[in-house]
Order: sequence, then structure tokens, then C-alpha cells
Amino acid sequence: MAIIAQDQYVEIEYRVRLENGEFIRGTAEAPELLTFVAGCGELLPALERRLWGLQENDSLEFDIPAAEAFGAYDQDLIQVWSRSKSFPEEMDLSPGQKVLPSYLPFPPEYPLTVKEVDGDRVVLDLNHPLAGHDLHYWVRVVLVRPATTEELTPLKECQSCCEDMEGKA
Repeated sequence: MAIIAQDQYVEIEYRVRLENGEFIRGTAEAPELLTFVAGCGELLPALERRLWGLQENDSLEFDIPAAEAFGAYDQDLIQVWSRSKSFPEEMDLSPGQKVLPSYLPFPPEYPLTVKEVDGDRVVLDLNHPLAGHDLHYWVRVVLVRPATTEELTPLKECQSCCEDMEGKA
């Protein structure tokens, strides 16, 4: 029976919840299905490390501490931005809203959260939405098999591109 290892195509059922019991993926009654190719950088590294070596029908419950997931919540990532310079004039903004400002000095990986709006002053939270949260996983391995050439090729090309970019940095 195949185990989760480099270049294996994997299907898992999983649930993720926060410390307060709120499910952020799946529910108590219905897990979500996730497919990936192991070792190709498609998963949170801490999650993939915990799956490595499992085989079909294995089930596992584990925690990923915030430090290994999306990091600690960083107060320095609460910033004040100019509404007129960062957002379209016609855009309504309100606390709690998720936004992607028109000008970002970095590529967005997730929306930012509006904390406060006061005239031209917009207070934004640049932390990942899950920063500061431990993640509680339940996982069941559904399928493990060697990945096909069609599944591997785009992932290997992407890895090669990323390695080229790292070499130039």
C-alpha cells in the first residue's frame, strides 16, 4: 500500500477548527476533501510534515500551533493608510470588511481587514486572518498513488521558477 511521500497524489478528508471550536474547513458532520501532490509545496508545511508516511484509511487528529501555522498576531501589522491614495473613491469601507487596496507594496496573499475608518484615515490589519490561532485538525487519508506526469509537470515547473527567483534574490 502506498504511503504519503514525495510525488504521491493524495486525497484526504479533513476538518480544521480553531481553539473556540469554530470550524474553518469542513464541519463536525461533513469533512472537506483536499487533493495535493506531496512534496510540491501545495500545503502548509507543518500540515504536510504531519501527513508524511500515512497511508490510505489512516486517521489522525493533531494540533498545529500558531507559530507553525500563520505565525503570532503582530501588532506592528496594524497600519494607518490613506483612503484617497489606497482605495477607489466610490468604495464604501467599514470595520470588519475584507479589502484589497488598489495600491499594495507587496503581492496580496489574502484580503486585509479594515479595523477603523475616520475620514481619509483607514486602519488596516495586515495580519493573516489565522495569525495567532492554533489549528486543530482531523484527517483521514482517502487515496495515495503515484502522481501522473500530467499532475507533476506544472508543479515541477512552478518549483523550478520559484528556485530561479530565490537564486536571484
